[in-house]
Parts: sequence; structure tokens; C-alpha cells
Amino acid sequence: MTHDQLRIFLKVAELGSFTQAGETLFLTQPAISLQVKTLEQHLGVPLFERKGRQVLLTEAGVRLLPHARRIMDEIADARARVAELSSGTLGNLRIGSSTTIGTAVLPSILYDFSRKNPQIRTSLSILNTHRIVFDLKTSEIDIGFIEGDLTRTESQGVRRTFLAQDRLVLVDSRNNPFIVGEETSLEEIRRLPLILREPGSGTRQVLEDALLDRELPLDLFTVSLTVGHTGVIKKMVAKGAGIAFMSVLAVEKTDRDQLRIVRVRDFSPIRDLWIVTPGRRMSSAARLFLDGVQESMNRMSR
Repeated sequence: MTHDQLRIFLKVAELGSFTQAGETLFLTQPAISLQVKTLEQHLGVPLFERKGRQVLLTEAGVRLLPHARRIMDEIADARARVAELSSGTLGNLRIGSSTTIGTAVLPSILYDFSRKNPQIRTSLSILNTHRIVFDLKTSEIDIGFIEGDLTRTESQGVRRTFLAQDRLVLVDSRNNPFIVGEETSLEEIRRLPLILREPGSGTRQVLEDALLDRELPLDLFTVSLTVGHTGVIKKMVAKGAGIAFMSVLAVEKTDRDQLRIVRVRDFSPIRDLWIVTPGRRMSSAARLFLDGVQESMNRMSR
């Protein structure tokens, strides 16, 4: 029984699909199937069964699930404890963040933290919400920063702490605008080319939910592009490729000569930004960083 086998078992159990697990882990479907089969042979029992297009846990799989989670947590904790002793440092701190928080909120916090704690080796990965939660559960990162809500499955085994509130705004090109005037409507937006974040991103999920509350699924809009990074979306909008919804935090002062915010009548989605941490004990470096985040947010709110 190996670390990779348990990691793959947990992902297939979470998604109910070998194919989706492979896509998430950047592995082929045959590679996923082989690891699961090897684990089943080692244990002497099947762990999954197929019902139509869905993959479900067998009774043995259900019994293995909590043990697999605990084993992964223990491995992560052991790595953190040993890392703290090496080279007289507090070890490594691996942070996963959504685009908005990672580019608009964390840079100044990371700068202060690194300056005060040079003995901690810190890394930041920009990921979407689903990947952050998965990496947190599989101990690939120590702390996550996400936008929006988690599914019931995603929320299992993680702690969520409120960070701040954010608002989605509509941006248009200043030099090649689609919208005339400072205000528009959802009805007009439906007829214009709309650039979206990729499925799984917090920004897209919040936008979809807010539109569904108005009984306006995305199928009713003219989606021209799907892009996995807010910075690229801003450049596309500036060139006149379409309009886009994004966090007000993402529209920086330096963007204002190329982009403009357009008010949307009776539509201003609000979302919460969250810190997610593992259910297991955190490393000293992670706890120290969270203290710094809290201090910085307190300063910003004054």
C-alpha cells in the first residue's frame, strides 16, 4: 500500500469517476485504474463498483476511506515535523491561492512575512478552488485561500475561516468598448461576447449562482472565451475581445487606463473569501503565517 495508491483512491472516491480523477491528478485513466487495481489486489477486496456511469465505493472502500484520510494526514504531519528540524529552520510553507487573493491580497502579506521570517521557505501556487481543496487534503499544500463556497464533499476534513468580503464587477475595454455609458443591464450583457473563468474557479461559481438566482443560466449568454487566469482575461478585455466579470480587487489602479468598470443594474454579486486549513495539526510555519494574515487584515480594515 503506497502513498500514491491512497491519494488516487481518495480522489476517485471523492469524484466518483476514474476519468475525472485522472484529469485532476494529471494522470491517464489507465494509470489511475492500474493503481486502484494494485491496491485492491494488495487488500484482497474490490474497493469500487460501477453503477451505470458512476463509480461507487464498496463496503470495503467505505471502511478504508477514513483510514486512508488519517494516513495521509499523518504523513503530512510527519513531513512538517521533520522539516522543522532540518537546517535549523521552521521548514517549508506551501500556500495555494485563488487568482484574486493570490494576486491582489497576498503579495504584501507574503513580503512582510518573508522579511520577518527568512528562515521559512515559502512558496505560492495559483490554483482554482477545487484544486486547492484537493491539494490541501492530499498534503500538497499547507494553507489555502479560496473564493466562494465548498461542496459538502470538499468541506470534509478541512477547516474554513472567514478572510474578507469581495464583490464581482463587470469590466469593459476603455479604448474598444462594447457598452455605451456607465451602466448596463443583464439583458444587454446576454447579447455581448462574455469571457469567463474556467469551471472550478471561485469567480465563475459565484457568477453562475448569482445568475441562476435570476433564472439566467450561462447557456443564455454569448460566451466567447473561457480563460484560466484573470490577468489574461484583463488583457483580452482591454483589446476588445469581450467583457468579463471579475473581482473588484483584481482591477488595479494600473489597469484603469485600459479597463473600465460598468455598473450592472440590480446585479452586484457579493462573495466571501476564505482561508482553508487541514483538519490535522498545522506546522509552526503555517500557524505563524496565519497570525501575520490576521494582523494584515486588521490593518486593512482600520
